[in-house]
Amino acid sequence: MKKQTVFAFGAALMLVPALQAHAQVMSIASNPQGSVFYSSSVGIAKVIDAKLKQQVRVQPMGGSSTYIPLLNRGEVELGLTNVDDARTAFKGTGNFREPNANLRLLTVIFPLPLSIVVPADSSIKTIADLKGKRLPGSYVAQTTGRILQQTLLASAGLTPKDIREVPAPNLFAGVDLMAKGKVDAATTAPGVAQVQQAHAELKSRGGVRFINVDFSPQSLEAMRKLLPVRPLVLEPAGHLAGVLGPTQVMAYSVFLTTNSKMSDDMAYKITKMLHESRDDLVKATPALNRFDPKHMAEDIGVPFHPGAVKFLTEAGQWPPK
Repeated sequence: MKKQTVFAFGAALMLVPALQAHAQVMSIASNPQGSVFYSSSVGIAKVIDAKLKQQVRVQPMGGSSTYIPLLNRGEVELGLTNVDDARTAFKGTGNFREPNANLRLLTVIFPLPLSIVVPADSSIKTIADLKGKRLPGSYVAQTTGRILQQTLLASAGLTPKDIREVPAPNLFAGVDLMAKGKVDAATTAPGVAQVQQAHAELKSRGGVRFINVDFSPQSLEAMRKLLPVRPLVLEPAGHLAGVLGPTQVMAYSVFLTTNSKMSDDMAYKITKMLHESRDDLVKATPALNRFDPKHMAEDIGVPFHPGAVKFLTEAGQWPPK
C-alpha cells in the first residue's frame, strides 16, 4: 500500500507542471477602453478562450507605445499594433528609442480606414484642394498621426509644408477642432465617435463629408514610399457619418503581434484558429468584421513568428504576395 501511495504521489507531482502550463493565463495588451483596439482585443480573447481553451486577459493601457516594450520583453503575450508602430518599434526609430527586436507578427487582423473629413458644405472636394488650408498637426500624443496624414497628402503630391498646421495632441482632437471651425479639415477614421459628434455639431452645414482618396498608380506609388497602404471602398452606413456614397479611403493594416518567446505550437494554433473563426470573431465584436482569412500575411519588414509561418505556408499565403 505504501508503494502504491508513493507512486500515486509521485505521479501527481509530475502532473503539476503540465497543469500549471495549461492553466497559465495569457495577456493581450490594448489601447484604452472604448477604442477599436480594445473591443477587437476582447473579441480575440473570447475566441481564443472558447476555441483553444486558453484563457486570455485583456489589459487596456495608454497606447501601443506603452505596451509594445512590454510585448517585446515577454511581459504580455499578445497585442494589436498598426503597421507604422510595428515597423518603427522593431527598428527602434520614430517614437521608439531602442529596437524591439523580439516582436513577431502572427496575422493581419484588419485594415484601418483613414481619410480627410470636412464640413459637408466645404469647397474642399479633393485632397489637392487642401493646399494652403488649415489642418491639425504636430500630434505630440499620437505620433503615428503625422505619418498617416503625410501619406494622405502625398496622394495629391502635397507635403506638410503645403498646409497650415494647427497643433493638436492627436487625430481625435483634430476632428474636434474642425467641428469648432478652428481648422478646415481633419485626418481621421470613418466611424469613430468624434466624427459622429462633429456631424451633429455641424448640422447647420449639412454635417460632415469624407473625401475620396486618389489611388491612381502615381498616387499609390507616392503613398507607398511612406507606408504600405491599399485602397478600401466604404459604402454608406448608419455608423459611418460623412460617407455619403461609395467612398475610396486609405487603408493600413493592424496586426496581432506577439514575441519570440511564444512557442511555435501556440503561435501555430492561434493563427490557424483565427483563420477558421471569422464568423465567431464577428459575433464577438463587429469591430472584427474586416478580418479577411485570405489576407493574413503582409511583408512590412517585421518577422512573422515561425509558428505563424508554418500555418500560413499550409494556407498558401506564404510568402506574402
